[in-house]
Amino acid sequence: MAPADEENNEEVEEEEEDEDVEEGEEVTDLSNSDVCTKYQEAAKIVNLALEGLVTQCIPGAKVLDLCEFGTKVMEAAAAKLYTKKVNGKAIDRGIAFPVCISVNNIVCNFSPLETEETEPLKAGDVVKMDLGCHIDGYIAVAAHTCVVKESPDDAEPPKDEELSKCAVAAYNAMLVAAASISAGKTNTDVTKAVDRVAKAYGVTPISSVRMHQMKRYVLDGVKEVALKEPMPDDPEEEKVPDCTFEQAEVYAVDVAMSTGDGKARPGTLRTTV
Repeated sequence: MAPADEENNEEVEEEEEDEDVEEGEEVTDLSNSDVCTKYQEAAKIVNLALEGLVTQCIPGAKVLDLCEFGTKVMEAAAAKLYTKKVNGKAIDRGIAFPVCISVNNIVCNFSPLETEETEPLKAGDVVKMDLGCHIDGYIAVAAHTCVVKESPDDAEPPKDEELSKCAVAAYNAMLVAAASISAGKTNTDVTKAVDRVAKAYGVTPISSVRMHQMKRYVLDGVKEVALKEPMPDDPEEEKVPDCTFEQAEVYAVDVAMSTGDGKARPGTLRTTV
């Protein structure tokens, strides 16, 4: 009888261990391959919508129509994925950040209501697009800047050397910042790297723009990265708390450059985001 009792005890212990694993906290960072896949699928949807938006930025296009177009693309694409229920519940997916179309001197986050009309796009307008999608709460965001061409058939938009310099600086700073965000490095390391790129091109980072850590259902996490260090004589600029990047974390690399002083100012349009 003794050997049988020992075998039963072993079975009970194994069942208890399995129960502990099932009841443990869900892994929601990049160490979980399923999480990685959901981030990647959300990113594919965002890029698909972004590519479509670029083709829609033509003279006469309305900002509201562009926002609605991008929203429909993301909603339709997200609806095709993860359609099976898990434990009887449908997987949440869809818009994580509204489609924003910010033209010329508007820095970002302009998404008008249906009752608000703005001037249609014209050739030479600088259009900044940003949007976000999520799969099961795992968010992918993207942004892009384009210049409206005289005609969709034109190979290039109207030339503007200052604008070109600013756009290239923003793009290269984005690449440098993304490469600088790695385990063990700090947010100050990234800020300094962005500053070096800005100085090389003779432009200025927008001081109010921040890069943020992202988590499940969290677009702007606690850890953040400033594009530029605050000036000691400017009380309006707040210093970002120091932080160190850790393995398997997710960050949104958000870069905005200006040929001016880099300070955003209140406008006349109502905030809707």
